This record gives sequence, structure tokens and C-alpha cells, in this order.
Amino acid sequence: MSKGDDKMAIQKYVHGEDFKKLIDDKIINSNSIKYVLKSKGIMPICTSTDGLSELIYRVLFGSDTMTQVHNIMNFEQNNLKSTMMVINPKKTDSENDFLTDISDEFIKKQRIPTTKYTLKDIRKGNSSVTLQYSYEKPQKGRVSLADSRTVTLDISITPLDSEQYKVSIRHEGISESKQFVSLLDDMVKEEVTEQVFSIKRITLSSLLKTHKVDFFDLFGSYKHKDWSVVNITNVTVNKNEATIDEDVDDSNSQELSENEPTGKLTGISSAILTGDGLRSNEFVKECMTQGFIFSSMRYRLNHKTLPITIEIDVNFKHTDLKINITKTYKTEDDGKDYITPLPPSEQGAYIDYFQNVAYEVYSNLIEKQRRELEAKSQALPEFKET
Repeated sequence: MSKGDDKMAIQKYVHGEDFKKLIDDKIINSNSIKYVLKSKGIMPICTSTDGLSELIYRVLFGSDTMTQVHNIMNFEQNNLKSTMMVINPKKTDSENDFLTDISDEFIKKQRIPTTKYTLKDIRKGNSSVTLQYSYEKPQKGRVSLADSRTVTLDISITPLDSEQYKVSIRHEGISESKQFVSLLDDMVKEEVTEQVFSIKRITLSSLLKTHKVDFFDLFGSYKHKDWSVVNITNVTVNKNEATIDEDVDDSNSQELSENEPTGKLTGISSAILTGDGLRSNEFVKECMTQGFIFSSMRYRLNHKTLPITIEIDVNFKHTDLKINITKTYKTEDDGKDYITPLPPSEQGAYIDYFQNVAYEVYSNLIEKQRRELEAKSQALPEFKET
């Protein structure tokens, strides 16, 4: 067994009642159970889910069988979510290119025997490094067989320009990327002769108050070749920037969802789509006066040539920039949009594109801030000693 498989192995007896409950609650797909049993030479003659759960209840299974069952559990799948960071090469005495150097660093981490994570499928291509990061995540309120699940993050590192590389972390759960972000932080903090890279976090706190609003405004008004923004479907504003986090119950936050009765979201959508600008909107002005800041905005976009509509949620929860696909639709022959799951490869391509757009908008605002600060500094009067 590989290192990852060892962590997944079921080492204790699973009671028949627990196994039966997982089938009855459809946490485990009955057809998948039959597949595992047939691979063990057990041919269940029952055809219904109820019949299978009654059969399972009376059989004692060993560790290997239960480990296979655990691996094929039918946990709920979500649309892809992503976290984005930027890293800058720092190592100057290396004979290798940067992608080779950072690939070597992950391989070193992979070989450490006592870690709470697993690095696997580390691959270095001509213009990218890809790998997977896996760890065990507890499942609250589950029976012993399902009290944890393996979370696997897909990571890609690709060049943005000659001096910067994008780290894109793809995940299904909202906060799952924190584990890999912590690994990158640890790699930078380690005492080595020369650091391989430094990290540039894309955070809301790096933007001035007005530019926090401008970011969402400019992202919404960006001119895409293949997409057009048709609506804003969700907005979150927070009183306290330190509590922009899904795990925190912040009573000083306000969420505006589609069809909310006040008309505030409609006004925000109109300000972006007409080009008037968010800061011209009365609700936005009120938020800024009271110290509220935007922490997320959800955009509905139509593809210009394909019958596809997607909703992209742009947020800074858990500090770093996240681009998440929340809904995907396809337009059918009757002209109506129906919720339709898109293949992960398509979702990944869309996320990659919108990450680049968001970073372009963010970088332009950071550069604008730098110029503004320089102008203010040069405008200050000079004081001479007398």
C-alpha cells in the first residue's frame, strides 16, 4: 500500500448496524457495494437497496473489504472552487529553471515519512508543475466508518510572466485549501541557505478602502472575448474585515441574494452593467460611510457562442482570493436555462481564465495605489534645517 492508502485503511471492526445505516442513508451507493463484493467473490442475489442493507447487516467483513468500501463512499460533490496565490522565484544560484526547483522541493516534502498530509502525482511539464495534496478531514456526526474522508486538492503552478507564477488550488469544500496554503507558508519560513520562492498573497487587506469596491466593479465591467456579465446574483458586505470567514458568525455582515425585496442588489447590478460604477450607487455609498466593505460578489455570465451560463463567485474568504463556480446552466431547445453539471475539465478551464482576469484587475489597482502614494509623497513640502 502507498502512504496515502495506509492512512485510509480501516483498522477496526465495523459493526453491521453502522454499515447498514450508511446504505440506508445513501451515503454509500448500493451498486458500488455490489462491485466491491463481487471483486471479493461474493455475488449478492438481492436487487433492492433494502435487500442489500439487510444482507450487509448479517455479514462480518474484514479490513481490506471495508477499506475498499470507504474509498468509494458517495460523498456529496460540489462545483469546483479555487484559491489563487502568486509566488516569485528567489533562488539565484540554481542551474535549473524555477519549475524544476520547486518540483524538487515538493519531492523532498513527499519523502518526509511523518506528515499529516500526502503529496502525490508530482509532475513537471514544459510550462507547469502539477501535484495533488491529500489529507484526512473529520466528518461531524457520522458513524465510525464515515467519520472522516480523504480530501484531495489539485494544484497547478504556471507562469504569469517572466517573474511570477500562479498557484491555483482546486477544491470542492469551501475552506479546504487552507492546508496547502499553510504548507507553502512553512516552506518559505524554513531555514535554508537560499529560499526557492516568496509568496504574494492576493488579499482584500492589500487594497485601499475605495479600491476594495473598485475591484468588484472592475471585475464586473471587464470586457471578455467569450463571456458577457448579465446579472449580479449575490453580494456580501462586512463591517469587520478580520471576520471575513465562512467559519465565523459575523453579526455585522449582510448578504444580498437574488430576488431580495429591497432592490439593493438590482441597483448594484445596474451600476456595474451600465458602466455608472459601484461607488455611484446609493447603497454602496451608505456601506462605505458606515465602514462596511464588500467581501464577495457573484456574477452570472453567458457564453457568447456556446449555450452555457455560469455563476462565478469571487470572494476573499479565508484571506486569499477565491474564484468559485456555484451554478452552471445549459440553454435547451425551448430557450430555457436548465441547471446542468459541467465536466471538471471545462470548469477548470473557466476558473483558470477568471483567475487571470481577477489578478489583472487586482494588480492594476495595486499599481494605481503605488502611483498615488508616490504622488502624495512628492507633493509634501520639503523642510530645511535652519
